[in-house]
Amino acid sequence: MKKFFMFLLVIAVSLPMAAQKKTSGYLINGQIVETQTGKSVPYATVILANDTIKVKKALACDAAGKFSFKTDTASYYTLTVSSVGYTGVTMPLKISDRVTNIGEIAISEGVELKEVKVTAQKPLVKIDVDKIVYSMESDPESQTNNTLDMLRKVPLVTVDADENITVNGQSNFKVLINGKSSNMMSSNLKEVLKSFPANTIKDIEVITNPSSKYDAEGVGGIINIITNKKTINGYNGSVSMGVNTRGSQNGSLYLATKIKKFSFSMRYFESQFRQPESTAESNGEYFNSSDYKYSTSNSKYSYKGISNGVTAEASFEIDTFNLVSMSFWGYGGNYRSESNSGTQYLNSSEEISRLYNTLYITKQSYGALSGNIDYQRTYKKPDKSLTFSYKLENEPQKSRNTSFINGVVSYPSYKLESDNDAVGREQTLQIDYYNPVTEKHQIEGGVKGILRQNTSDVEGYRNDTVKLTNTNDLDYNQYILGMYGGYVFKYKKISTKAGFRMEHTWNDGVSMVSDVKTNFTNKLFNVVPYLNFTYMPKQGHTIKTSYTQRLSRPGIWYLNPYVNNIDSMNISYGNPSLKSEISNSFELSYSYFTPKFNLSASTSASFTNNAIEQISSIQDNGGKVTTYKNIGKDQRYGMNVYSSYRPSAKYNIYFNGNVRYSKLEANNGYAISNDGFGYQAMVGARCVLWKDGSVSLNGMVYSPDVMLQGKSSGYYYTSLGVSQYFLKRKLTLSLAVADPLWKNKTFTSEYKDITFRSHSEQTQNSRYARLSLTYNFGKMNTEVKKARRGINNDDVKSGGNNQSKE
Repeated sequence: MKKFFMFLLVIAVSLPMAAQKKTSGYLINGQIVETQTGKSVPYATVILANDTIKVKKALACDAAGKFSFKTDTASYYTLTVSSVGYTGVTMPLKISDRVTNIGEIAISEGVELKEVKVTAQKPLVKIDVDKIVYSMESDPESQTNNTLDMLRKVPLVTVDADENITVNGQSNFKVLINGKSSNMMSSNLKEVLKSFPANTIKDIEVITNPSSKYDAEGVGGIINIITNKKTINGYNGSVSMGVNTRGSQNGSLYLATKIKKFSFSMRYFESQFRQPESTAESNGEYFNSSDYKYSTSNSKYSYKGISNGVTAEASFEIDTFNLVSMSFWGYGGNYRSESNSGTQYLNSSEEISRLYNTLYITKQSYGALSGNIDYQRTYKKPDKSLTFSYKLENEPQKSRNTSFINGVVSYPSYKLESDNDAVGREQTLQIDYYNPVTEKHQIEGGVKGILRQNTSDVEGYRNDTVKLTNTNDLDYNQYILGMYGGYVFKYKKISTKAGFRMEHTWNDGVSMVSDVKTNFTNKLFNVVPYLNFTYMPKQGHTIKTSYTQRLSRPGIWYLNPYVNNIDSMNISYGNPSLKSEISNSFELSYSYFTPKFNLSASTSASFTNNAIEQISSIQDNGGKVTTYKNIGKDQRYGMNVYSSYRPSAKYNIYFNGNVRYSKLEANNGYAISNDGFGYQAMVGARCVLWKDGSVSLNGMVYSPDVMLQGKSSGYYYTSLGVSQYFLKRKLTLSLAVADPLWKNKTFTSEYKDITFRSHSEQTQNSRYARLSLTYNFGKMNTEVKKARRGINNDDVKSGGNNQSKE
C-alpha cells in the first residue's frame, strides 16, 4: 500500500513536467496593453471561445500582460479580453498556423465590462501587502474536509496531532468570521472549526502583523475566515452532506436572494462528530517526595458531540451614499467525553504507596447568539467612508464534570460532581473613518468601546449529598476603551503604513467562595505602535518589512482565583494579578506572484519579556498544582516558505514549510528554560486526470514542539482524495482518505523541571474515509453589500492548549 501511494505521488508530480514537453497543437501569443499609455495590463483575463460560444481556453496574463496558450484545433474563434476597470475587447480570430502571434491588444481604462463567464482558476494563494490569502474556492479538497482539516494547508498555520493551532509559530492568535469576532471562537475553537464545512468558505486570510485598525490582542496574528455570500436578482443556493467511517456526519444548506436594493443570504449547518477510543499511558518521577516517588497511569478515552449553527447577512442601500448592513451568527452544540484510568504511585523503595481507578465523564453544552448592525456613509470621493457599528453577543454555557474514584490501596473511594452554569454578554460600539486624501496620502482613525459581563456559578458535591465548601459564584465585568490612528504614504513603487493604538482596560470581579467574597481588579493601559514598509520593484514582486507590538490580555479563566480541586491530584486556579503580555514583532518578507507560480518567503522575530506562563508544581502527596504567572521570557525566530506551481488548470503542485528557533525562560523561585529548533513541511499535488474528475495527494511532517517545561511529539499526516463533477458541474461527489498508510499513531510528550519529570504516550486511530455530496442551484454574480469597516473584537487571549476554552 505504501509503495502504491508513493507511486501515485511520483506520477502526480511528474505529469505536469511531462505536459510541458508536448509540442503538438496550435500556439497563440499576445500582450494586453493600455490604449492611452501603451503600458502593459497585468493579470488581464483572456478567453478563447468557438462559434458555439463554448469556452475552449481561459487564463490570466502574467505580470507583463503577456499570454500564451495552445488549442488542439485550427478553426475560427472569438477572443475576449477583460480586466476590472477597463473596457473589454472581443475580436474574431482565425487560427491556421502552428504559431499565431496576435501582438498587442489595447484596452481602454475607465469602464467595466458587462458580465462575462470566466472559468480560469483563481490562484490558490495570493500575497497582499499585509496578509496572505488562501483561496478555499480553488482547492477541491474543501468539498470533503472541514475547516480544521483545511487549515493544515494554509501558509503560516500549523495544526498538530492534538488539533492545537499555531499561527506563525505562536499559540496566541485570533479567529474572525468575515472580519468579526465571536466568543465561540475563543471558548470552543476546535469544535467550531471541525463542524464548519470548508465548502462554505471563500478565503482564509492570515494576518501576521495586523495594522492599528485591529485590536492589539493576538501575538501570533489573525485568521480571518471569509464565507461565501454571493447572490443575484432572484435566488441561488447549495445543499451538501457528508459522512465518514468514524460515524461522523455533516450537512449544510445555503440560500441567498437579492430584490432591488435589498440583499439577504443565510446558511445553516449541522455536524455530528465522533472520536473512536484512544489510549494513553504516562509515568513520572517526583524528586521531592519519598512516599510518592514514582507514578504510572494508563487510560482509555473517547468523545462525541453534535453542533449546529446559522449565519445570515442582509443589506439595504438607502441611496448611492448610504448603506445599512446587518449580520447574525448563531451556534449551539454539546459533547460528551469519557475516560477510564488506573493510577499507581510507588515510594522510593519501589513499593506501592497508592493505587486507584477513575472514571471521568464530561458533558458540556454551549451556544452563542451574535448580531451587529452597521451604517456606512460614503462620499463622491472613492473609498472615503464613515461607519457607525454596534454589536451585541450572548454566550451561555453549561458543563457537568463527574468523577468516580475507586480506591484500591491507600486511597478513598468517592464520587465528585461539579456543575458550572456560565453566561457571557458583550456590547460594542465603534466608529471608523477612512479618507484617501490624495493618491499618495491616506488617513484612517476610530474609537471603540466594549462592555463584557460574565457570570459563572459553580456547585460541587461529594457522594451526591455533601456540598463542597469551595463552590464558586463569579461576577466579572470588563471595560475597554480603544482609539487608533493610521497614515499611508504611497509614491510610485513604495508605500509606507504607520499607526498607533491606545487601549485602556478595567477588569472588576467578585468571586464568592463558601460565602467568602473576594474582590479583584485589574487595570491595564497600552500604546501599541505599527510600521510597515513595502517596495514593489516590478509587477508581481513585493518586498515588505514591518514592526508592531501585540498584546495578550488575560481572559477570565486566567484571572479567576477559584480553586478547582474536583480532582485532588490535579488542582488549578487563576491569578487576578496578571498583566497583559507585550510582544515586539518584526517581519521581513519577499513574494513573487504570477498566474502559474507563487513564492512567498518571510523571516520573523518576536520578543516577549512578561509572557503569561502556565506553571505546574508537585505537592508532597504527589498532586499537581497549576496556575498562571507573568514570569516568562519568550524569543522566537522563524523562516517560512510557501510556493505553488500551476502549469495549467489541470495540474498544481505546492509546498509549505518553515523552520523556527524558540528560546523560553521563566523564574518562579527557580530558573526554568528550554530552547530548540523546530520545522514543518507539507507537499501536495492535484491532477485532473479525466473529464470533470481530479486526484489530490498530500503529505505533511511536523517536528516536536518546544515548550517551557518540555516538548511535544512530532507529527506526520497523509491524505488521498478523489472528486467528480456531474450534471454540468452542479453536483460534486468527493471521497477522501486520511492517513491511508497508518491505522494508528502514537504521540509522546515530556515535561520536566528541578522538581519532577514526566513522560506520556498517546495512541489514536488516524485512518478514516470521508464521503461528501454537494449540489449547487441557481446563479451567482453579485454579493450582499456590507459596510467596509465593522467591529472586530479580537482581544481576548486564546489558542494553544486551551483552545477548547478561553
